[in-house]
Amino acid sequence: MKPNILFILADDLGWNDVGFHGSQQIRTPTLDKLSKEGIILNNYYVLPVCSPSRASLMTGRYPITYGLQFFVIEGAQPIGIPLNYKLLPEFLNGLGYESHMVGKWHLGFFHRNYTPTYRGFSSFLGYYGIREDYFSHRTQDGYMGLDSPWYGVGLHLNEGTKLRAVRSEFGEFSSRLYTRRAREIINNHDFASKPLFLYFALPNVHIASSLDPLQAPEDTEELFKHIWHPLRRKLVANAFELDTAVRRVLESLRMRGVLDNTIVVFSSDNGGQVNGSWASNFPLRGSKEDYFEGGVRVPAFVWGNVFKNRSGHVSNELMSITDWLPTLYEAAGGNVTSLGKIDGHSMFDFLKGTNQTNPRTEVLINIDPVGKTKAIKVGKYKYILNPCNIWENSCDRWSMAPGNLPYTNETMLPNTTESQIWCGDIPTNVDHKCHSKRTGLHECIYDIDNDPCEYYNLVDDPGYQEVKDTLLERIAYWESRQVEPLMPPPDERANPKFHGYVWQPWRESPEIPPN
Repeated sequence: MKPNILFILADDLGWNDVGFHGSQQIRTPTLDKLSKEGIILNNYYVLPVCSPSRASLMTGRYPITYGLQFFVIEGAQPIGIPLNYKLLPEFLNGLGYESHMVGKWHLGFFHRNYTPTYRGFSSFLGYYGIREDYFSHRTQDGYMGLDSPWYGVGLHLNEGTKLRAVRSEFGEFSSRLYTRRAREIINNHDFASKPLFLYFALPNVHIASSLDPLQAPEDTEELFKHIWHPLRRKLVANAFELDTAVRRVLESLRMRGVLDNTIVVFSSDNGGQVNGSWASNFPLRGSKEDYFEGGVRVPAFVWGNVFKNRSGHVSNELMSITDWLPTLYEAAGGNVTSLGKIDGHSMFDFLKGTNQTNPRTEVLINIDPVGKTKAIKVGKYKYILNPCNIWENSCDRWSMAPGNLPYTNETMLPNTTESQIWCGDIPTNVDHKCHSKRTGLHECIYDIDNDPCEYYNLVDDPGYQEVKDTLLERIAYWESRQVEPLMPPPDERANPKFHGYVWQPWRESPEIPPN
């Protein structure tokens, strides 16, 4: 019998914003229990921001190969995953699955052909863009450089070819609304006739808007009134809502009698945003948008009876978000050779323990020709060029979240969980700017296995020049495969004021305009 698949994607969840990585402040009992019963993926990489990560998940390919490697898709941008690429739900549907999506899409919507129900999902409740207000379900978006952002209804309920904006759910907290929808899908699904793929892409813990960034229900926030900082308190409450959503969806699967035949995957799309949303990636260096570990190494695990032989295992083997498409396809009974040339590797046998050799030896983190930033990890070594180009203080971020008492930081205790990373105090001789005296470039090399917090830059060490040569050779290979980023000018016709103050597809042609 083919397994059901529940893929839970959190938004901007930091490395240290889950209990199973040792947080003394965050409460995620459901995620902690699942992770301990499953396999914690402690050496797992995504992209620094959400659209490229989500595209990698859906295609099994690095975004450099189809033009989505530069930043996120903004509301006024007429771009998306090109239509000649088949996505994960389409592959699974070919194996007899029925696929549904709930939550955040963020992979293009300028034409209806780019929306979820035109790309393999039978239904979709959620929003197309970067963020939504958790209570009003209005979306603030537009494009970079816009003096004043645009606002409009972001919530949609799409079924087949019918696209419908939803205005009636004002006031219900987003993850509660999406949980209710996910449970409806589970309760109404005919499991006897076909397996279910449910993509549960929750907005938690992404900011809601620039005006009211962090939101949580008052009753949940009250549980964390001991945390003095109001914004950190809201993020902790928002993370608890995420955990509650997962628990309630699992309850529905259990009540239908199908949980034992379900694979559950949990991942964040990128690291936590430490400035402005008060997330914690500590002790990892960096934030969302950074190429340091805090931006691209995230909480993740896989759970299911098929992996019971490795229950409780903490995997320190390399894995990429691109690996989920072939892994889940093989778990569903597919032949991965039929997927064509993709960048992901099926980890199914490796995760089960029936194959002791990890098929993945490197992860391309990204190549951004606009920001002139690139990073790759080969084995235990990681190379980054121009990491400080992201933000002015990108290189200096080892950020702890506010603690419970006023003007304190979160409590960090070593060795509280097996999957915790602990690096000790930040040394005084840290190379803050990733500067090479040999080349004059802002470049760095880290031995991530022994220095996961990226304290010691090895780029000028004479003993690591062969390592550098290998890293640069692999970067050069991927550069030879990259295509030009999709960057057509923003389209003013996307403004919701032209569409009844609704964010919706606005162009007649599905062609992506030239840059």
